[in-house]
Amino acid sequence: MKKIVLSGLCASSLMLTGCLGQNALFDNVQDWNASATNNKWVNQGISFGFWILPVYGLTLLGDVVVFNSIEYWTGSNPISGAGAKVTLQAPLDVTDGLGNVARLTPVGDDTLAVTETIGGVSTDYTLRYTDAGIVRQMNGEQTLVAIEKPTFNR
Repeated sequence: MKKIVLSGLCASSLMLTGCLGQNALFDNVQDWNASATNNKWVNQGISFGFWILPVYGLTLLGDVVVFNSIEYWTGSNPISGAGAKVTLQAPLDVTDGLGNVARLTPVGDDTLAVTETIGGVSTDYTLRYTDAGIVRQMNGEQTLVAIEKPTFNR
């Protein structure tokens, strides 16, 4: 019996890797609760009721086990439709296997400083997400390099 349970846990651990995510279902329920009535005391009562009846607990469980896992594996959350919640918090070196390296350093919510080294020659520029798409800023010039914001899967 222990082997079956252990095997099941190991197998399911591959599916449950996406616990970090948007928690879109929980957020939707919480947003609804915040605007359910025009009376903050009634809304607070609803909030207490949602914790007692485990509405919030069940929505968090659904997010962690199902929806955030789907977000992790597919790159988008099925509830919000938004891209995966992945943020770069420290410099990251990316190589292409040919010895070329790009160092990505976050400088804001939607901006990366890039130092690209190709054949020993380094080039610095920034990539910034705008309403138009992804813009590369280099030497005072802006160039649109992508129309959509990419989603990164890890």
